[in-house]
Parts: sequence; structure tokens; C-alpha cells
Amino acid sequence: MKRIAVAFVYLLIATLGYSQVFADHHGHKGQDEKGHEYQVEIAKSDNDHSEYRYLQLANQMQVLLVSDNKADKAAAALDVFVGSSHDPVKREGLAHFLEHMLFLGTDRYPEPDEYQAFISQHGGQHNAYTSFDHTNYFFDVDPADFETTLDRFSRFFVAPLFNAEYVGREKNAVHSEYKARIKNDYRRQRDVFSKVVNPNHPAAKFSVGNLDTLADSPEGKVRDDLLLFYKQHYSANRMTLVVLAPQSLDELESMVRKRFDEVPNYQSVQPEHKQPLFKEGSLPLLLSLKPVQELRQLSVTLPLPAVQEFYHEKPLSYIANLIGHEGEGSLLSLLKAKGLAEGLSAGKGISDINGSSFDVTVSLTPLGLENWQQVLALVFQEIALVSDQGVAKWRMLEQGSLATMQFRHQELGEPIHRVSQLASQLHQYPYQDVMRGPYLMDRFDAGLIKSMLALMTPENAMVTLMAPEAETNKTSTLYQVPYSIAALPGMNGKGLRGKELGSEKLNNNIEDKLGINKLMLPIANEFIPENFELKFPLKASQPGLPILLENKPSYRLWHYPDNYYQVPKAQFYVAVKIPVIVNATDAAMVELYLKLVNERLNEPNYAAALAGLGYHANRRQDGIGFVVSGFDNKLAALVETVADGLLLPFSSKDASSELVERLRKELIRHWRNGAKDTPYKQLIRETGLLLNTSSWQPMQLANALEGFDSKVFDQFVAGLYRGATLEMFASGNLHKVDVGRLAKILASRFASEPYADWGNRGVVRIPTGQKIQTHLSIDHKDFAILRYYQGRNDSLGETVRVMLLRQVMRSEFFHQLRTEQQLGYVVAVVNQGMDRVPGFSLLVQSPSTSVGKLEEAIDQFLLDFDQQLQDMPKEEFERHRQAVLTGLREKPKSLAEQSARFWGSIDIRDYTFSRREKIITAVERLTYKELRDAYKVLVMDSGYSMQVDSADGHTWSGDEFMLGRGVYHLSTEKM
Repeated sequence: MKRIAVAFVYLLIATLGYSQVFADHHGHKGQDEKGHEYQVEIAKSDNDHSEYRYLQLANQMQVLLVSDNKADKAAAALDVFVGSSHDPVKREGLAHFLEHMLFLGTDRYPEPDEYQAFISQHGGQHNAYTSFDHTNYFFDVDPADFETTLDRFSRFFVAPLFNAEYVGREKNAVHSEYKARIKNDYRRQRDVFSKVVNPNHPAAKFSVGNLDTLADSPEGKVRDDLLLFYKQHYSANRMTLVVLAPQSLDELESMVRKRFDEVPNYQSVQPEHKQPLFKEGSLPLLLSLKPVQELRQLSVTLPLPAVQEFYHEKPLSYIANLIGHEGEGSLLSLLKAKGLAEGLSAGKGISDINGSSFDVTVSLTPLGLENWQQVLALVFQEIALVSDQGVAKWRMLEQGSLATMQFRHQELGEPIHRVSQLASQLHQYPYQDVMRGPYLMDRFDAGLIKSMLALMTPENAMVTLMAPEAETNKTSTLYQVPYSIAALPGMNGKGLRGKELGSEKLNNNIEDKLGINKLMLPIANEFIPENFELKFPLKASQPGLPILLENKPSYRLWHYPDNYYQVPKAQFYVAVKIPVIVNATDAAMVELYLKLVNERLNEPNYAAALAGLGYHANRRQDGIGFVVSGFDNKLAALVETVADGLLLPFSSKDASSELVERLRKELIRHWRNGAKDTPYKQLIRETGLLLNTSSWQPMQLANALEGFDSKVFDQFVAGLYRGATLEMFASGNLHKVDVGRLAKILASRFASEPYADWGNRGVVRIPTGQKIQTHLSIDHKDFAILRYYQGRNDSLGETVRVMLLRQVMRSEFFHQLRTEQQLGYVVAVVNQGMDRVPGFSLLVQSPSTSVGKLEEAIDQFLLDFDQQLQDMPKEEFERHRQAVLTGLREKPKSLAEQSARFWGSIDIRDYTFSRREKIITAVERLTYKELRDAYKVLVMDSGYSMQVDSADGHTWSGDEFMLGRGVYHLSTEKM
């Protein structure tokens, strides 16, 4: 069997030959060794209809032009090869601060937030991020407004103002961002990580910045340092630009040259720090720290040489694919069998031109924490196994073929994400491989792989143990993290090697519950698709609509046979609607049941997931849902497998009691950790829960499982599907005969009653004329407030009025409360429609302004905005209308996105799939007077508002919030 599978891998490589993925389009001229010019092609996927052109401007800026005649959004991104690693000493966070400042005015467009407001009014969005060695700016917009937006964007890199007034103000925004995430466990772990690495390595720097690091001092003013940093690093030769729009390549090239030729080239040289990640002699060591949330993790960080140049070989990806495997015999499988772990990840950590690291992270059970040294020994035993037996050419060919398959058949994403990613990748790969580079694995270098594995030893390891029980003796300054640094236990003359602490010794210490005691490398993957034939080869000009194939008493089946996206993929959605989930205890038991099912299905189906075929099961408000998606070749078999997993007799006796107990505690911990989220996230979640008739708070679910009774659970599971009915939807490269056969199989297993829409979903109606307020007690020093406004009904007219209100308010709300008043980093107008009932919220989180003051600021804004709305020119109203229409008219970019949209329509009972078009028509008809009237009724009269905030001394209880649970019943759609 294995020999046949390995032979198939070689055949697949020949079939997927890389020459097939090259595009027919404008390339870039190169020269061979004799000086003859030739066209260099940019490799792209089979489904990519875009045209590409690579340029290097006179100022040495690299540019990639993408002409996509189907794009309904235009987008651009510029990536500067500079990040937090380049922050000057004593000016930590300067790169991040500079990213903020570029949005606050340029020579040609001096008004702060003008760029943001313009994009908002023209159907777009924007953002930026600062990473270790990149700063990436990106936006999208209506294609008709692309050139004018690009002009605004270009001035960031030609003549930003760095207005002294806003330098002073924006420091507060950076500080607010730091404070808002001060209890984020990832940032806290990075904080203490900086205490153990080489202090001269950039990883030791504080990347975010705050009022202390950005303060003026006798050594210099921060604005002067900003200007110097900008001139040193924001040089055209260290910038990559990607633009994507429906315009032709020639038009795009003209737009770019006209604006970006002006960007100065200071001939900036990329700094090289030449410092190792850890000082010589500092390893091995043990770093222990306490998290905010209840997390237990063991992480192994292994410093390695730089690997960026080996993108054809990808040695660390090769190793990670073996160590991180989750199939039979894997490291994770063994750790789970011994009750030591819940999850595992492995892969590249820090990586730059000077070095890299490899990280293995294990999510521990409490038993795993008690025996963490045994877990560590198993990690190194796995590394030794890979080194001794796992370096083989057939494995590289298999991994490479899977990556090639993913690249060839990948579906295009949103333009804004495409340009941002490509701009970053243009620094990492030759332009001809800018899209293919992350997927390339076509060179086998056993020596290179083994040289990396040879460095993955306990003597070269930093081990991090994060747990509430961690023993600590220090506290970090920035994030107040309790931590300690110590020698790694078990290091003697022989060292802590996997070979010496092998399975025999481990089994003497930890009882093996499932009889699994041996690590094994994965066998050849037999789920790799064999057939990529399109069943509907004649391409349509636009997607069709789903067809109702079956409307039986016990089930419905919808089918969308795709001949538009033309990919050998499919999705099969199933909603098993059951009447038994009526309270928090029922919901919690369903969640535990699904955890057990996923545990049973994950290991045997992991190879299928690697081959591009996966599933997801979840609790719905009206039952249980699952979707199987990926390459259609073996999709039907996996649908049946998932159904069998859900239906096989399964009680607490079918799994070890230890497994049930582990998963129960895992769920309880997950729900309780929700109370430790960032305040604004808790407010958004709380609002949704309060307004949904069939949702329960995380603490209610956790409490339900605290009193777990296995007999009650077994009885519940035994009757779970009694009275079940099915809603099914098949989409993609599937014939209706095959879809019908599969639906009948599922219906025969699940459905038992005439089809019923149980109707247990609903949206709580806020009583007319009442202003409702509730408080959350949140363990965070920031204050937060969310003001929610609910539409009066679910009609199309009300939907579009709320939609336009949110649109006209969002940029002004941000400008006033964030940019001008500096109340906090998190300031937003949030869409909070529930089912089909429209609604929106005003949200602020502040490190220093009390809830009462935030409430006053919101009230004042609403008064001021009332007048602004009265005075709004007709032209501005039309721009906002067009912005909303641009978003509504945006078409799905992939089969997966289109399928999700169709399934969403089925889920809200839009069986004609026409609601979006009706909303578009309603937006086109909306009058300015209707918008003003809606603002008066919904906002100024406060007849439909609810406020949730964080306030010390107030703890939520169900009795405080008296809505009476009046439920909206969805209306017939009328304009």
C-alpha cells in the first residue's frame, strides 16, 4: 500500500509540473549569460485571470501591477522594509508611532483623518501594521475613485506633515493601544521573552511604545526623532508597492509613475544587527511565567541559522510538517493518549536575514503540567526520530505536491488582502515567485534538513512554561508579568535527550490509557486527490442560483452546480435541526458531545485535511451543523464519515473517563477565559448574548458543566436526534445525482420527522421608549462603553436606514473621539445586526477616561452630529450612499465565499436569494429626509437604545436586565 502511494506521489509531481502554473501576460525582461533579453514570467495559479507586470521605478521602488477586469474593488499596498526591530535605542515603539503619524496629514491633504474620511465615503477601508521588520499600509476603494485615493496614499511617502500638535496627541493613541492589550497573554509572553534573549538583539525591544518611550527628553524631541527615522528608513529603494484594479496595466503604470516616482530615494541600506538571538553560554534555560487567562503551555524555542534564502527547500516547513502531524503515531497522538496534552503546534518562529528559530508549543493538561519534563523529553524524542528516520526525498515530494496543488487551485481572496500580502512577499521572494514562493518546495537537500535538526537539542533550547501554577520570583515592568528564569532541570553529563528519556521510562511514570506507547512517522498520504476534472466545463458569465432539488417532509436539499468559479472543489453544508436545546445545560452538553466527536474524527482524517479536504462541526442555535469542504474527488466519503462520527452510539462510556473529563475541563476553562478578554470584546459579545433568545453567557455554560452528570449526559446524547430534520446545501463541482444520493443517505440516518423549522431563534426587542443600561465587572484597568441602537423592525427600509446611519457616522465618530479628543485606541461604530434585525453600536475603550465621561462624550457627539446631519450637503449624502452600494455590489471572490453567502441566505430563510438585490434597490431609493428622520427616532429620541459598560462594583446577573424577552418575528419584506 505504501509503495503504491509513494509511486503516486512521483506521478503527481510530474502531473503538477511547475511549468503549468506560469501565466500568459506581460513579464519583465531579463538577460541570459550571453546578454540576450528574454521575458521573465510571474508564476500564478490556474484560476488567476489577472494580468501582472513588474516594474522598478527610477528611484528603485519595486512595483507589481495587477489588472483584474473582474475586480469590483481597487486596492493598493505599500510595504516598507523597516519595523520595530529598527527602533533606536531609548526610542522603542518609534516605527509603530510613525505608522500612526502618516495618517494625520500630508502637504497636499493636510487635514488629519482626511484620508480615512475620503476612503469611507467612497466605499473603502484601510489599515496598516508594524511588524518585526515590515511596515505595511493598505486600502481598497471603489474603482472609480482609485486614482484620487492613490494620490492621497502616495503623499504619505513623499511629504507627510508630522504636525507637532498631532505628534503630541497621537502618542496618547499609541499609549492607549499598549494599555488596551496589557493583559493580552501573547504580548505578555513576548515581554518576558525579551528578558532572556540577547539584549543586543532586536527581539529584546519593546515594539509597541508608550508615553515613556515616546516622551520628549533632554536627549531629543520625539518629533525630531520621527523625522530622522523617516529619512533614514522610508526610502524608495526599501519600498514595494502593489496596486490592483480593473484598469489596464498601462493605465495602472501611468497612475503609479505619476505619483510614486516622486518618492525620495536616500539609498538607504537595510541595517544588519549581526547579533545572535541568545548570548553564547546562556542556553539551555527555563523561563516560567503566569498568564492572565487559565492557560498551560510548554514551548521550546531553538535558535537556528537564517533560512530565508532556502525558499525552494523550506527545511523548517519540512520538519514542522512531521513534528506537527496529528495522525496516528504522531507526537500529539501519544501525548493525548497519556493524558498530557490538548494540542500541539510546530513551525518557524523569528526569521530574518541574520537568523531564525524553530518553536514547538504544547497545550498541556494539568497532568501534563505536573509531568512537563516528560513532555519535553517526548518532544526531543520526536526530533531524534525525524532526524534518524524522517529525512527522505519521497516525503519532500509529497509535501511539495500538496503545496503545489494548493497553489494551482487556490481561489483569489479580497483585493485588499492580496495586495498587502504581495507587497510584503515582494521583499522576500524574486518577483517571478512573489505568489508561488510560499508554496514552493521543489528541492530536496537532506544535508540542509539534517543540519537544522542537529541544532535542535536540549542544550540549545529555551523552554517556556506558562501556567497559573508557575513558580516565579520577578515581575516585568511593562506588562507586570510574574516570571522567573532558571537553569533547565535534567541537564547532566548526558543531557536531556529524547533518546535517553524514551518511551520505556515515560511509560513507567505515566500510565498509558489507550495502549499507545510508540512514536511513528506519518505514512504516505493516500487522500491526495487523483482527479481534478471539472464537471461543468462551460464557463458562465456570472454565478447562477441554488436549485431546490428535494423538498421532502423530513429534509430539504439545495444544489448550486458551479460553472463560474471553475475549481475542482465543493462544499456540503448540513444543518441538523433538533428541538432539544432549550437551556444552557442542553447547549453545554451539545458542546461537550461535539468535542468528543471531533476528538474521534481528527486523527483518522488529519491526512485528508492536509490534502485539502476538511470539515467543521459546531452547535447552532437550532441544533448542530457541519460543513465539509475542499477538493471534491473524495468529499462524499468524508461527508459520510463525519455523519457517522455524529451518529455512532457515543456516551461517556465509549471514551475513557479521563478523556471526557479532560474535554469537560477544557470547555469550562475556555468559557471562563472569556471573562478575561479585552473589555471591548466582552461588551460586543455581551450585547449579542443579551439580544439573542437562544444564546447563553459563557459563565452559564461553564456552570452547567461544573455539575456534570455522566448518566444525564448519556441519556441526552441517546435522544439528541429524536425529531431531527435536515437542511442541506451542496455547492461546487458536484453532479446533482451524486448530491441527491448523499442527501438520501444522510436523511435516512438523521431525519425522523416531517420537516419543521423549529423557530427557536429570535432577537430580543428593546421596549419602545426605554433606555436600558447594564454593567460588567471586568478585571482590566481600561474603561469601556458600548451604546447599542436597534432598528424598529426587520423590514428592508429599516435595514437600509440603519446601514446609511452607520456609514455617515463612523469616520466622524472616530475623528472626534479618537483623533481630536484622544479618548482611547478603540473607537468605532460597529455593525451589530442580529439575524435580520438591523442595529449598530458606538464603542469606546479608554485607559484613562471614566465610563461617566465617555458617556458624556458620546452624548455630546450625538448632539453635534445631529446638526452636522442637518447641514450635510446633498453631494456628501450621495457619496455615502455610493459607498454603501459599492460594498453591497461587491461579488464573492471564490467558490467558498459564494457558497457561504448562499448558505447564509438559506439560514435566514431568503429562499429566492434576492435579499441583497432588494437592499440595493432600497438604498438607491432612500431619501435624505428618511435618513434624518431615522437619526431622530433611533438615536436622538433614545427610544431603541441599550448601553453596556465596564464599571467597577457592578457585577452582571440575569435579574438586572429586564427586557421581557419580547421576540421579533420576521416580517414579510416590504419597502
